[in-house]
Amino acid sequence: MSRSQAIPGAQFIDPKVLMRVGNLELVARNVVEGFINGLHRAPFFGASIDFAEHRGYVAGDDIRRVDWRLYARTDRFYVKQYEAETSMPVYFLLDASPSMFFKSPQAAMSKFDYAATVVVTLAFLLMEQKDLFGAAVFDEKIRAIFPAKSSGSHFRLILDALSKAQPGGKTDIGAAILNLGPMLKSSGLVFIVSDFVDDWEKLGMGLGQLSFCGQDVVLLHVEDPVERDFHFRGRSIFLGMEAEGKLLCDPRDLRGAYLRKRRAHLEAIRQTALRFRYSIEEMPTDSRLDTVLSGILSRRLAGRKVR
Repeated sequence: MSRSQAIPGAQFIDPKVLMRVGNLELVARNVVEGFINGLHRAPFFGASIDFAEHRGYVAGDDIRRVDWRLYARTDRFYVKQYEAETSMPVYFLLDASPSMFFKSPQAAMSKFDYAATVVVTLAFLLMEQKDLFGAAVFDEKIRAIFPAKSSGSHFRLILDALSKAQPGGKTDIGAAILNLGPMLKSSGLVFIVSDFVDDWEKLGMGLGQLSFCGQDVVLLHVEDPVERDFHFRGRSIFLGMEAEGKLLCDPRDLRGAYLRKRRAHLEAIRQTALRFRYSIEEMPTDSRLDTVLSGILSRRLAGRKVR
């Protein structure tokens, strides 16, 4: 399929189609113009104008801004002042550790490719709405950072960085967030996109930093279907995705213990997020894009943290 060939937006919700297209900007444009705009008319990160306060009328003020009700009560002229309540900046923190580049035969895309597709689609939506968005790529440290801006050139810088990303060092989300937190200049909405193959206690330290800085946070948990289901058969050699070594075994002997350990780990991550009243969304790489985006955007439209 040609990289420049346009496809109706509805087809871009299937990961198998996304992988064949291979052009992140084309995917994002079609998803936003097709699925998202068709399903949701209201802006998800839009700006509004709110009343701020009154001040005394001075020569040259627009007479239409005089508060006549207040004049009737006080016999003095006051004008209404408004402030632009611009949308909060949105930051995407994307894990590029080796485990994120895992792709099983059952998956159409690697975890990183799937995550990058979601990030670029949301960034494109923000650009279309003229909202501020920034991004950072991390493993055990910050590998690239883009401050919150709103322009086509800024979007393409992020797009280029994600398109060229390669596996980095081991996962250390907590350390990366602790370093990144002070770099976020204003409070906003932070999406942490990762498989969270890491120590949940370190993650808690990083989330504490973001909470202290006044950030609202959503954790997007990316997972390959074989990590979720563990449907291996026959003697197999398992390779640690981040240099943990090799293990020769019959996976049927490990499946029950593995699934229990997985559930316990994810529950620890969820409870860590809830401690700061943050939410976590699941992003399995075999899920249609509309399912994932609907969950993310509907939560944002509700404008709330998990209670």
